[in-house]
Amino acid sequence: MQTKMDSTTQELSVDDYLAQGRRMMRLYDAAGYEQAVVAFRHALELDPGSVEANAFLAETYSYWGFREELNGRESQSYYDLSLNLAEQSVRLGMHQPESHRALSVALRRGKHADAELSRSEILIAVDLRSDDAETWYQYWRAFGYDVSDPSIHRALELDPALCGAHNDLAAALVGKDRYPEALVHLQAALKINPRNSLVQYNLAMVLDHMGMGDKAIAFLRRARQLHPGDPLLETGWVSLGGGMS
Repeated sequence: MQTKMDSTTQELSVDDYLAQGRRMMRLYDAAGYEQAVVAFRHALELDPGSVEANAFLAETYSYWGFREELNGRESQSYYDLSLNLAEQSVRLGMHQPESHRALSVALRRGKHADAELSRSEILIAVDLRSDDAETWYQYWRAFGYDVSDPSIHRALELDPALCGAHNDLAAALVGKDRYPEALVHLQAALKINPRNSLVQYNLAMVLDHMGMGDKAIAFLRRARQLHPGDPLLETGWVSLGGGMS
């Protein structure tokens, strides 16, 4: 979880680092999260009282922790960092929507998870700002990933480039056996970030569910070449019988 800061970027402003970090965070993969942490920590070095830097860093650690959890690795330390930073962001900016969204995100996973409080915090964030795509995305997640909930479609209308929203909506659609719709969203997510191994895994599984097993195996083979040893892709490879092909 340690990240190395690049001394060549020290002359950037707080806003520059925040924008850089958000771009990386929104890639929705571990490599992006690592780079986002570096950028947000640079922002905090320049302005320790930045509500946005604390909030965005909290969200990044929560998302990163979940990816580690999916891979069967230690994740609680990420969730602890997320919660501490989110609480700090609320203390610094009680009336800023980013701080309440960050706390809602931080309360979703780990030993301190609190679904009711997570929902309460995202409701505050929506009340403070109702035109933010990431807030509506978190609202949808906090209230149960219902594919008929208009909040996820509102999020994607406001920002079609939300990789995580496309991936999570696809996963929810798979749960309803709506595979063609899921495939559309996974393809959109992959267009946003072609290297995302979680999206690659989900897309291969959807192809298999749609009766395209050979295509799923071929796709997953290419993904494994891009991410050697990725635990999730290896699990998918075994599940699809790729080792026997």
